[in-house]
Amino acid sequence: MDNEKKYSRQHQVRMRKRLLIIWAIFIPVLVVVILFVVKNKDELITNEEQTHIYQVDANAEINKLITDYFTAYAACDQMTLQKLVVDPSRFDDMTIVQKKAAVVTGYSNIKCYTVPGKTEDATIVYAVANISIANVVSTPLDMNPALYVVKKENGYLIDNSALSKDILNYIESTNQKQDILDLMKMVKDDQEACAAKDETFKKFYEKLTKKDQPSTSSTSSP
Repeated sequence: MDNEKKYSRQHQVRMRKRLLIIWAIFIPVLVVVILFVVKNKDELITNEEQTHIYQVDANAEINKLITDYFTAYAACDQMTLQKLVVDPSRFDDMTIVQKKAAVVTGYSNIKCYTVPGKTEDATIVYAVANISIANVVSTPLDMNPALYVVKKENGYLIDNSALSKDILNYIESTNQKQDILDLMKMVKDDQEACAAKDETFKKFYEKLTKKDQPSTSSTSSP
């Protein structure tokens, strides 16, 4: 009986020692993991969120370029538009700009969804914004067709020149990616919601759909 008690005490002592060793190993490891997570939480969160092919407002210079471009477009500011593009001559004749600006009078809450371009110096930009429309109360979302932005020695410019077939095919392939299609659907859903609530926009929206517009029903398309 005494031997059994002695063995039991020895067994308990061994178990306690094992537990102490396990905790002695586990606690420092846990502390290291916690410190790593705290130190790198922003990067970990960012990596977790990067599940889309695009980034949102990731480049301040591109954001400014796009904002300046749309602001100038709505204001028919020829001089500014020519400074923001690769081929300024495209804005020698402002007739089309003036006609569009008479309809879409302003852009707000512009978000730039960017995807890497065909080359390292290029970026595809999908600009989503609330637009102000003449004689319409609502400010629905609108998604501009992809803009091809290139980095030059003097900064970023919108490449409005005749793009090569390879680049055009690359842009079209990107347009068909599910993430971009989802953006188009988001814009279309917002427009349909505005049409359901706002009679002034409903009339405008119905005219667009009758003209067999793209799925985004884009009204800006500068």
